[in-house]
Amino acid sequence: MKEKFKSYIKRIIKLISLEEMRILPGHLAFNIVLIIVPIFSIIGVLGSNIGIDTIVNGLTNNVPDAVMSIIEAALNINSTGYNVFFFVLFSLWMVSGGCRAIITSSDILYKVKNKSSLKKYIKSFFMVIVLFLLIGFLIIVPIFGDFIVNFLNNYLKEGGSHILTTIYHLLKYPLSIIMMFILIKFLYTMAPSIRIKSKYMNNGAIFTTLSWFLLTRIYSYHLNNYSNYNLYYGSLSNILILLVWVYLLAYIFMIGLSLNADNYFFSKQNQEKIENKKEND
Repeated sequence: MKEKFKSYIKRIIKLISLEEMRILPGHLAFNIVLIIVPIFSIIGVLGSNIGIDTIVNGLTNNVPDAVMSIIEAALNINSTGYNVFFFVLFSLWMVSGGCRAIITSSDILYKVKNKSSLKKYIKSFFMVIVLFLLIGFLIIVPIFGDFIVNFLNNYLKEGGSHILTTIYHLLKYPLSIIMMFILIKFLYTMAPSIRIKSKYMNNGAIFTTLSWFLLTRIYSYHLNNYSNYNLYYGSLSNILILLVWVYLLAYIFMIGLSLNADNYFFSKQNQEKIENKKEND
């Protein structure tokens, strides 16, 4: 077990040292920063019936506090009448640009060349849906989970109420992690411009899911207890915190993508060796 862990760490270090990892995370992070305001503005417009405060409460545990102020501003952008249609359309186009950055990064790592730009545009809009599902699930589980538990508690005896609440709090984070894994794996599977079996995406999806979950909490703890960004950057501190957080998320996402590509090529080489051996025999 210890040797496997050492081997895994060495593999991660090897992937981090790739030349692509010096460029692609920054490229992806830039596109993610561009789509944060549009994506949460759409959520704000479409989720206005739920209430902005409810959406904010659902995101609080998954986003650093300093970043929430930027997200809240995006959620509160007001669009009415025909403006809503054009606003949502423009925002979707912006968000699809971020998804195209994921496709481009995947194609570089999987060594795919000269693929149709039209297909990338079409695929990017499907990836936008998955991205909204990922963010939406992070909102829905805390909001509706708490609502359902509180509703059922009113009709249960004290003992049953306590058991239900305990089970919910035990399953809330595992359920969130499992759904994050499924949706991240789906993004990884959709991204390359060549068809690759989803079984090659497991390692990267597990790494990204757990790392995102841990990183957000560690980064939030650091900001709340040790950060002095306000002292040095003043009113720009929230923007800096957002940039650092997004870059770290993008870097982790790219490591996961590199893990998947590495698994794919390693498996392909083994398959070629087996086929060559059969031909020689």
